[in-house]
Amino acid sequence: MINSAVVRECVKLLSFARPYWKYMTMAIFAMFIYTSMSGIQISLIKPIIDKLLRGETQKTAELPKIDIDQTNQASGDTSSAKQFKKQVLNKFKFIETIHKHATSSFTSIGITMAIIAPFIFLSCYYQQYFRNRVMWAVVVDIRNKVCDHLLLQPLSFFENRKSGDLISRLTNDIATTQSGLSVLFDEILLQPMKLICGLTLSFYFSWKLSLLTLIAFPVIFFPALTMGKKIKKHGKGSLKHLSDLTDALREMFTGIRIVKAFKMEAEESRDIYEIGERFFHKRLKLVKTKAMNEGISEFLYTIGLAALIVCGGYIVVSGRVTPGELAGFITATGFMVIIGIKKLAKSYATLQESLSGVSRVFELFATEPTIKDHPEAVPLEKIEKGISFNEVSFSYDGHGELILKDVNLTIHKGEVVAIVGGSGAGKSTLVNLIPRFYDPIKGSVEVDGIDIRKIKQDDLLSHIAMVTQQTFLFNRSLYENILYGKREATLADVQSAAKASNIHDFIMGLPKGYDTVVGELGVKLSGGQRQRIAIARAILKNASILLLDEATSSLDYESEKLVQDAINNLITGRTTIIVAHRLSTIQHCDRIIVMKHGRIVETGNHESLMACESEYKRVYQVHSDMVHT
Repeated sequence: MINSAVVRECVKLLSFARPYWKYMTMAIFAMFIYTSMSGIQISLIKPIIDKLLRGETQKTAELPKIDIDQTNQASGDTSSAKQFKKQVLNKFKFIETIHKHATSSFTSIGITMAIIAPFIFLSCYYQQYFRNRVMWAVVVDIRNKVCDHLLLQPLSFFENRKSGDLISRLTNDIATTQSGLSVLFDEILLQPMKLICGLTLSFYFSWKLSLLTLIAFPVIFFPALTMGKKIKKHGKGSLKHLSDLTDALREMFTGIRIVKAFKMEAEESRDIYEIGERFFHKRLKLVKTKAMNEGISEFLYTIGLAALIVCGGYIVVSGRVTPGELAGFITATGFMVIIGIKKLAKSYATLQESLSGVSRVFELFATEPTIKDHPEAVPLEKIEKGISFNEVSFSYDGHGELILKDVNLTIHKGEVVAIVGGSGAGKSTLVNLIPRFYDPIKGSVEVDGIDIRKIKQDDLLSHIAMVTQQTFLFNRSLYENILYGKREATLADVQSAAKASNIHDFIMGLPKGYDTVVGELGVKLSGGQRQRIAIARAILKNASILLLDEATSSLDYESEKLVQDAINNLITGRTTIIVAHRLSTIQHCDRIIVMKHGRIVETGNHESLMACESEYKRVYQVHSDMVHT
């Protein structure tokens, strides 16, 4: 019996085809015409063979005369069946008339075939075109919707997932899903039509033999039903190993500089080989199961066809059917009924394999974003007061070690605040709560007295620009990377932002200027150049809140000076929070917040903190000693 889980997943998959129901209707109609025309072709086999044999009897006395136009009086067993045929034809006189004219001679049979040829061509073309149009539209829709769904997930989702696994699901798993759609839109729709047409013809030719063919249904389907679960299990396992392989390759190519610097090519190659070997063995199990299923189906098909020929030959010799009827029956049964059953059985196995990819794709849809707009979220047109942290505590896994502990902090509009502290003090985590990359497990972060969880995310983020230590640039032109800050900006706006970030002159000195492609992760630029591009992007956004997370910590002195000048242009008139590693860059901030072990331990400006024996003074002196050493 077909697993109910298979039905549910197929229904989910087909639900994506709902917007394309018109094309699907046209595909089904074309399939119906194509199947009907194919059935008419097969029905013409009987008069052809019988007329050939009747022509031979006029020349050769040894062969028995077979009259296809008269009822065989010697066979009392078939008179009732033939009488039934006559009764059916009597109800549809026009069909009988057309049939007589179409089969009255070899010429008329040939003309009939010529007439249906264009219908076969057109119906074959359109059923394939509309079916594949819907199938590929659904594949694209699924990939787009998965991508949209993933982009709504919070940062914690991506931090707990391998990016290679997500890429594999968007590529390999959806490719597997496509094969399932191909089965659903092709075999599952077309083969039942062929089965109905074939069974109708076979009952028309010989109802007794047709009853024998019904036995083939459960016999041929049995292997597919019993092996379906194994096929799906091995298919899902192989896709898991394939995602591991994709992730390993992504990681290797991303870190290729480190791989080469430490001469780890052989080690990386060995890891890839091991993962590939695991994938191969799991895939081999799938191949064996599918091969066994297909082999049994072929065996049963051949045995069934042999049985039909033996039984049919016996019935012809006994005079119960004409040779033409037997030929038509074997053609209809062998090439429409049994092959249809065989293809459905094979398709079921293919469907089970593809559903392993479908289930992995749908797993992503089942993951709801943990950070989303509150039902009563309000817009935020402008910021009048500032930002406040009220008794904020935070842990990355929600219940483990606290990274932030009961933090209280108010940052006024237009104020420039620096956050300093040792590694692991919670500086970057505190900043990442402002754009709602994470939500606190206790307390609240407020903008103008409103909990940011009750502010529309789009509105909140429209007021925030961010520059981090690890600047990310897309493998696009310099112009497109700066334009990322404000998509509707003009070229003049982009150039103005580049001038303010001290990068315009460098860009204009390049052969292609702003059209220069920066390479993957901006590999063609220096660290200082990448940072100034990121600052230009932030300047272009013109947001009222600016977050700088160690934006100068990894730069040389000359680059740092250029970047610092750009930052000074950027922070003018904005509420700015600076996470600083180099304390020399924050001396002129309005306030300095000192953090330790997730708590705020000191607050003041540079002069007031240096005037007493503070944690800031101790860290500053250590930092100064390191600089002068």
